[in-house]
Amino acid sequence: MVRVCKLRWLCALAALLVLFGLAGAAHAQTDVTTSRISGTVEDSSKSPLPGVTVEAVNTETGLRQAEVTDANGFYRILNLPTGMYKVSASLDGFATATAEKVRLLIGSTPTVNFTLQSARISETITVTSEAPTVEVTNTQISTTIQSEQLKNLPTPGTDFRQLVLLTPETRFDSERGNISISGQRGINTNVTVDGVDYNNAFFGGNTGSAEGRAPLSLSEESIKEFSVITNGASAEFGRTGGGVVNVITKNGTNSLHGSGFYYNQPQSLISDFAKPHLAPGQSLPAGFTTKPADQKKDQFGASLGGSLVRDKLFYFFSYDNQKQDITVPISSTVLDPAVFAKYPALASPNSFAQTRNGNVSFGRLDYQMNDANRFTVRGNIAKYTGENGTSSSPSQTASHNGIEGMTAKTWVGQYSGQFGANVLNDLNINYVKEETPRADKGLNLTEVQIPGVSYGEVSFLPIVSSNDRKEVGDTVSYLLDKHVLKGGVDYNDTGIDQVFKGNWRGVYVFNSKDDLLAGRWAQFRQFGGLNGLTADQAGRAKFRQKESAFFLQDQWDVRPNLTVTAGVRWENLDNPNAPVLNQNDVNANGSFKLNGKIPDSNNNISPRLSVSWAPDEKTAVRGSIGRYWSRTPAILFAQLLTANGIRATQYIINANQTGCTTNCAPTDPLSPGWGSAFNPVGVQPIDFSRITNIAKPGVFAIDPNFDNPYTDRVTIGAEREVFARTSLALDVTYAESKQLERLTDINRVYSGGTAPNGLPAYSSTTPNPYYARITTLKSDARSKYYGLTATLNRRFSDHFSYYAAVTYSKDKDNDSNERNFSGIQPEDFNNLDLNYGYSNRDQRWKAVVNSVWETPWWGLGLSGSLRYATGSPYTGLAGRDLNNDGNSGTDRPTVNGVHFDRNSFRQPDFYELDLRLSKGFKIWEGNLQLFAECYNCSNAANRFVTSANQTYGANPSLGVNPTVNPRFGVEDGVGTPRTIQLGIRYDF
Repeated sequence: MVRVCKLRWLCALAALLVLFGLAGAAHAQTDVTTSRISGTVEDSSKSPLPGVTVEAVNTETGLRQAEVTDANGFYRILNLPTGMYKVSASLDGFATATAEKVRLLIGSTPTVNFTLQSARISETITVTSEAPTVEVTNTQISTTIQSEQLKNLPTPGTDFRQLVLLTPETRFDSERGNISISGQRGINTNVTVDGVDYNNAFFGGNTGSAEGRAPLSLSEESIKEFSVITNGASAEFGRTGGGVVNVITKNGTNSLHGSGFYYNQPQSLISDFAKPHLAPGQSLPAGFTTKPADQKKDQFGASLGGSLVRDKLFYFFSYDNQKQDITVPISSTVLDPAVFAKYPALASPNSFAQTRNGNVSFGRLDYQMNDANRFTVRGNIAKYTGENGTSSSPSQTASHNGIEGMTAKTWVGQYSGQFGANVLNDLNINYVKEETPRADKGLNLTEVQIPGVSYGEVSFLPIVSSNDRKEVGDTVSYLLDKHVLKGGVDYNDTGIDQVFKGNWRGVYVFNSKDDLLAGRWAQFRQFGGLNGLTADQAGRAKFRQKESAFFLQDQWDVRPNLTVTAGVRWENLDNPNAPVLNQNDVNANGSFKLNGKIPDSNNNISPRLSVSWAPDEKTAVRGSIGRYWSRTPAILFAQLLTANGIRATQYIINANQTGCTTNCAPTDPLSPGWGSAFNPVGVQPIDFSRITNIAKPGVFAIDPNFDNPYTDRVTIGAEREVFARTSLALDVTYAESKQLERLTDINRVYSGGTAPNGLPAYSSTTPNPYYARITTLKSDARSKYYGLTATLNRRFSDHFSYYAAVTYSKDKDNDSNERNFSGIQPEDFNNLDLNYGYSNRDQRWKAVVNSVWETPWWGLGLSGSLRYATGSPYTGLAGRDLNNDGNSGTDRPTVNGVHFDRNSFRQPDFYELDLRLSKGFKIWEGNLQLFAECYNCSNAANRFVTSANQTYGANPSLGVNPTVNPRFGVEDGVGTPRTIQLGIRYDF
């Protein structure tokens, strides 16, 4: 039998090619990675001129695109790559009019109008023209970071995501460090690069970040510019309820150009840390110092671009390498001679070196077959290694760490074509392979814990993880009178193959140092496989997800001053068919049958409408309304396949299980050595092949009605040119999200009693006696966001730019988790209304300013940015499980009859000023630049309250009017001090 289309994604590509006939592309459609120019042509009497040929020529690549004006003198040129253009209008009997140096940015829609004079007066008229300050036909609200800002603004680690924070309504979420936009969860932000998906489908966040550990995933040296779309994103954008970070990369031109750079961060130019605040009676630990740890950081790289065939074939390559190491001193409480003498295998040096080394290689080729057909291929390879990169905590021995790694490879092929005068087509193919090995130290040690200290090796290492993405799709645009009609399809096939076996080594928990010296552990836990499976086999999750999308859109230029964009998007997610526990099909002994399925997310329909109205050529009033669906990171589904009580279990032995309360030896026949027989050497002390019956296993399940989350957004705003090249804008945003993911325990019910803090108490008796906790994935959380933003913007021109924005917002929800795959967050998981309050992402005020100035004096340049944000909220906790729901870290006290609201306390405000001073020298055909960058120039302490000081009640047995913990709310954490980086750069 002939095997046709072995891989589904190749079948999808073939189907697209048949359907559209040499057309096909992902969501990199017209105006997603390109720009457009439109306008009207009139004669000297202000009458419209039909039949005028308007041509746009890219002065860097020679690309030419032309259109002819209609009966109303209107023209529109689409699908123009960003760059500098010369635009001309010509008609027999009239002098040609030319607009020089029209700069197009990503997604920009400038209006360029012409007035043609009689040829008897002049043969050519040259107009000084640049993109208008206010783009009156642009219906979306976004902020563009230009190449001059990327090059000149001081950016910690040259990580472009840091520049995203200089745009309004953005922040890093506090749990995973992903980009959060307009109050939405960071995992619901979509990052696209050249129009294709750049998100990790398994972990969430962007590709190549290694969950925030890697220093670089995409070099700034390869980025041309990017825009942050906060509101009004068209139906072309999907899989995001937050916003879009839309990045385009650099390309070669007819001129040879390139760069080389070296940055160094000297230890001597790092200021001392501020001293932490202390509670009454509290003293600094022995050996405490405000001196920064010994560290070294270097970064170097280069780029080169040009043409292989003028006006036809272009290349661009870049390389970026960053090396950083920091010496982490180990706390004196860890370095206990008595412990090391008793257990030499647990001994540790007094510090460990943590490295964070990464490099990114980028290459791109562009081929302009002719003015109607363009091809692009590019690749990006990001690598990261981190010795002791698992944790930088000083409360662990050097052995209790890991060797982190990551290699992410992305390969993209693109085609853009024009067929006749009215049809345009874009095709993208995207392949991503990301491998994230996380190695242990290979010392054959279990993990040993006493309060505040960890010995041995990390219980869950090593982890082997590999994920991939195959993406293909198409967008066709059809120009019909005043309409730009679009239709597009998008198909993603993403897969994961991971072995995660939490606690497989074995974890010993001791109540005190004395107990450790005596070998008297209080609890032991170990992950292992059941029914003949090894831990590796039981912890392996391997599955694929298939995502399809289709959109239709009409952008209608109703009048020169009124543009309406209406569209609808359909998305579908096909989850893996691997069996999971079925809550609705129960065996006689109470166990769930393994015949359930992760629900698919079908028929996610997103209608969207946006309008831009211009009462005059310097003003635009915009409004939008729409629904935006997000996707669920696949990591949330992994434990449904592994932790089901059939493949694997966490075997837990409590030393006091017989009723004894002091110095109790365990009675379980599988128990590892206790007392004098305790030995931390030797992983997997329990032989799981001897286990015939698991008493009350804890398992993971999913609500049969689980679905992807969606966000309904409404925005309205106005923008006005107030000075030359400077606009002032005011925008209002409302976003309401539903079906947000959260975790609950369906095997807990109320007892009918009252907890010490006045809330309903839970029973210790589980409704289903076969299981202990049944951690269940549900999609019933919700959030609401309100925001008001004012911006003042001058795009870079005449060697100067500035941008300022102030946002006032409120963000509330009843669960703020960022794809937390194990921890339950609500205080009472059966009463989410009790948990409704300010979200972890709430940021009442945010102000950002940035500016770039290339002065006319001696080659000096000055740039900088300022960020201010009010503190994030945190919750005052009781410090124990008051309501007996099995979660000790979520309960809140009741004081003087008032139950603490969630997130009712605030961290201190944050403030950071970054500056860059440079001196340029003309050398040969290029510019040599020496510079110094200063981060946190004012040396602001940026204090914060660590989790240790967020427990309100010092007496853990009390929930009502507890004795106040004297450390509660004390700002014991401090931010990074002033740091200066030196650099040299050559551009030609």
